[in-house]
Amino acid sequence: MCKLFSSRKVLTISALLLSSVATFSQAATISFGGATATDGSGLTSQYIDPITGASVPGTYLIETFDAATGVPGFPGSTEYTTAGFEDECAVNSINDSPLGINIDGNVGEINVRKGTQQRVAAAPAGDNTCYGYLTNNGSGTSSATFDYTPMLSYFDNLYSEQAPFGITYLGFYWGSVDTYNSFAFYSGQDLIGSLTGTELLAELDGSAGDRTGSNSNVYVNIEFSLAEQFDRMVVTTTGIAGEFDNIVVGVTGQPIGQVSVPAPATALLFVLGLVGVGAARRFKK
Repeated sequence: MCKLFSSRKVLTISALLLSSVATFSQAATISFGGATATDGSGLTSQYIDPITGASVPGTYLIETFDAATGVPGFPGSTEYTTAGFEDECAVNSINDSPLGINIDGNVGEINVRKGTQQRVAAAPAGDNTCYGYLTNNGSGTSSATFDYTPMLSYFDNLYSEQAPFGITYLGFYWGSVDTYNSFAFYSGQDLIGSLTGTELLAELDGSAGDRTGSNSNVYVNIEFSLAEQFDRMVVTTTGIAGEFDNIVVGVTGQPIGQVSVPAPATALLFVLGLVGVGAARRFKK
């Protein structure tokens, strides 16, 4: 059983929206606080654990960056894995599964590894498993895009009577938050909202770059309204580095907490359980 984090603060993302998209009738909400992951990866979403799976099976999908908790038959990609960690670390989202997620970033800027290396990357607090990180290698600005449109298109085409599918929940473990890191969320080319390290640290009174503090190593939950569903997440950094793990998305056509599953969706749950992007990870011994 996962133990919920005791500290939980909530703010609205509306204050972070550009004026061009601030006309949405219902603001997305951001909360901070997760559950202790059973695989030793620190914090995860309260909705899904890397080992025990999802509280609502087939609805939430997780990227752990660990080969050991990948879906059998879909080993994931080591394209971004740091040399020496190929047997342990992989991006499970980009694989031969029809539900694969496109990741667009330069090798050497977006990476996957275990452990902390000085002036390279710091594992999020309590995370003894593989994690992802983005670095500018000491100069300029680097960014990486997690594009979920292939997965959403797959659902739309397979279950057209329930279309369109969308993402109304995102969670991720943000390690040693720095002021020069940010996460932005898009629907097509439209910016839905963003969260910067500066804003998070100010809200939680955290210390930039703190590798152990609970106010600087935070599980972030964002619940989007139906009007604000996003399909791309862009991570940006102007420093060394931005670390993250246990990225969870909630795929639904209804608000979080009100997920209904019509009879035709039963097959969808079966598909997600077999070849989803890390859905219901119960395979690690």
